[in-house]
Amino acid sequence: MSRSYLFIPGNTPSMIQSHDVYDSDAVILDLEDSVAVYDKDAARELVRSFLAAHRGNVEVFVRINDVDSGHFHRDVSAVDDLAINGYVLPKANPQAIDALAKACNHPILPIIEDPQAVLDAYAIVRHPQVKGAILGAEDLTKEMMIERTSDGIEIHHVRSHLALVCHALQKPFIDTPWTVVDDLDGLAKDASLARSLGATGKAAIHPNHVALINDLFGPSESAIRDAERILAKASETGKGAFRLDGKMIDEPIVEKARRLIAAAARYNKR
Repeated sequence: MSRSYLFIPGNTPSMIQSHDVYDSDAVILDLEDSVAVYDKDAARELVRSFLAAHRGNVEVFVRINDVDSGHFHRDVSAVDDLAINGYVLPKANPQAIDALAKACNHPILPIIEDPQAVLDAYAIVRHPQVKGAILGAEDLTKEMMIERTSDGIEIHHVRSHLALVCHALQKPFIDTPWTVVDDLDGLAKDASLARSLGATGKAAIHPNHVALINDLFGPSESAIRDAERILAKASETGKGAFRLDGKMIDEPIVEKARRLIAAAARYNKR
């Protein structure tokens, strides 16, 4: 499960070639919003050329243009035969998911970015080809004609709702990017809130945000130590329930500790 998903414009060869130096768990090569209409064909060719030669450990997704854009089928046909981890689909709805699933052979990460998509989230995320969901708060608040604020009160319900949907279906929920490039304190508060509501990772629009996102969405050293102590005690007692530091520990807590240690190993923290 990835912590950070860095958007990289599909028409920036220097950033694409340097994608693995940013330490993001995943990158999203963008053919949609960050690429002007007149540059779509060139971006498509650049992304295809890169992917044809790409070898690495970073997950690579491609954000294609939406189903009704006129670029959708060209985007898919340009990269569908290549080794990618999946597509990021903007303006997702159940019909768009079905259309992409019929056109491609890869997993899909839909962006939930309008009110109807929020209401349809379960139907979208439960599709077998969908591997998680991304919240697109900028477009969502634009559609609702409400202001985006630094404390995120306007998307609190949506975050909670998408977290519940994704966790019910055992798929990742990826939080919306923080759009103020130089405000790392704001990013820390925003990411911490999203994680407390159930987000498993966060998208980023600038490389400077990646390290902080990785830190906040990865297991902390104190959490790792607590998990190691729980597992050691569980092994020592051989019981389904036991006391540790005055607290009762049972199987759900032990299983959570196992998952946390597995995550720590994946992120090279153990």
